[in-house]
Amino acid sequence: MYETLKQKLGERASDAPMERALYSRDLAPVPSLVVESLFRTMPDLVVRPANDDEIADVMRTAHRKSIPVTPRAGGSTVYFNSVPVKGGIVMDLNLIQGVVDLNENAMTVKVRAATTFEALESWLNKHGMACQSMPSSAPVATVGGWLNTMGYGIGSLKYGSLASQVRSIDVVLPDGRKKHLTRVSNPSIRDYGGSDGTLGIVTQIELDVRKQSPMAHYLVHVQDARQTGAVMNALCSRGTLPYHMHFADAPYLHSLGALGYSLGNIADGSLVAVDFEGAESELARAKCSVEDVVGSNADLSLLPEDMADMEWNERFRAIRIKRGGPSLLGAEMTLPTFRLTVYLDDIRESGKRFGFEPLIYGHACPNHHVTVMTVFTADETKTLPYIINLSLVKKIHDAGRRNGGVPYGTGLWNTPYLHRIVEKKELENMRKLKSNVDPSGIMNPGKTYRAPFLFNRPGFAIGNNVLAEVRRLVRIKG
Repeated sequence: MYETLKQKLGERASDAPMERALYSRDLAPVPSLVVESLFRTMPDLVVRPANDDEIADVMRTAHRKSIPVTPRAGGSTVYFNSVPVKGGIVMDLNLIQGVVDLNENAMTVKVRAATTFEALESWLNKHGMACQSMPSSAPVATVGGWLNTMGYGIGSLKYGSLASQVRSIDVVLPDGRKKHLTRVSNPSIRDYGGSDGTLGIVTQIELDVRKQSPMAHYLVHVQDARQTGAVMNALCSRGTLPYHMHFADAPYLHSLGALGYSLGNIADGSLVAVDFEGAESELARAKCSVEDVVGSNADLSLLPEDMADMEWNERFRAIRIKRGGPSLLGAEMTLPTFRLTVYLDDIRESGKRFGFEPLIYGHACPNHHVTVMTVFTADETKTLPYIINLSLVKKIHDAGRRNGGVPYGTGLWNTPYLHRIVEKKELENMRKLKSNVDPSGIMNPGKTYRAPFLFNRPGFAIGNNVLAEVRRLVRIKG
């Protein structure tokens, strides 16, 4: 079967070991000892289809032989969303790029799924348009990939998730059939938002865009970090909704400062960056709102405009802190903004108990929620200490859970938390749809719907709690 695909696709199909190895990882710094003992992440074949017909042909062939297929484009996540766990075929979709059509009257654009947000934004800007929202990894993240892995980021505060902006999608189903799906079709585009590529190959997306407009940026120093959530809520409640807003706590900022990324001499507290877009009159009202919030609280101060502009220009480099290395571990949670203060206290107490310093930043989301990334330094070259340190990721998840939070994204590594991510009935419906669309289970198996055996509750919880206690008692470094 693999030989047949190699003959059809020529140089765009490869079983060379070195090339296949490139597709056996993503950005997650997980030791090979852990990965290789649990999963078969090395694909048997890598294919690079150039159009929908070739994608459909590969899927029909895989469907007949029950061969797993894992779609991949940017591969910019850390949850193994696009890494195979049962070998088979990795479908590299990076040839499925380009803008197909811009409808200025309807304010929509049709774009091929592996187009990066940076490329789409650049194309739209030349036509006086812009994306409504985009991920912080826009230079490498693709439109289809972000739809498949949730889709909250820069601009989501004002315009919602990517799934809410999508009008229609073209998809190749696991059996090779091509479908055009809308918000009212069955399945619908809502089913594909956050589906991790488990329901087929999305090839084209029609999504809402906005007029390119002026922007204004502000950087607020919050002297008491415990006020961060209240300040963010206040900035969202003064009439002019920000386009984007994010925060970083003092330890995170100190780590950036040590790398030469200085945002001012911030000894404590946090920084809140808030960005507005719209007509000049709207930006004038936004300025009054920010000044009103800052002026009404003695613990708040505005940093210079050029620093706020610099922070906006760095918006696609949120993980620049990783340059301090050797690596980072952590977890991303979405929780109510009013619980942010308690979460910060909770996670810092866990840090004291288990001997790690949490570095925290986050983005405001619609409906008074915030997506919070909590990381700590670790050394992936020291395998045993690193594996023990992995147990602290669960402690971060537990702190989020105690404060009304849910994990952001699923993929493979968050499947142990499925019971926290989706309600039981919703999970049953997701599994039913998966069974209907992909009865052979060939489409990106091992993701989203259930945890692998060794990740099942309660064994996963017990094992991680034991390792965390070892970490606490021995105070393992690295």
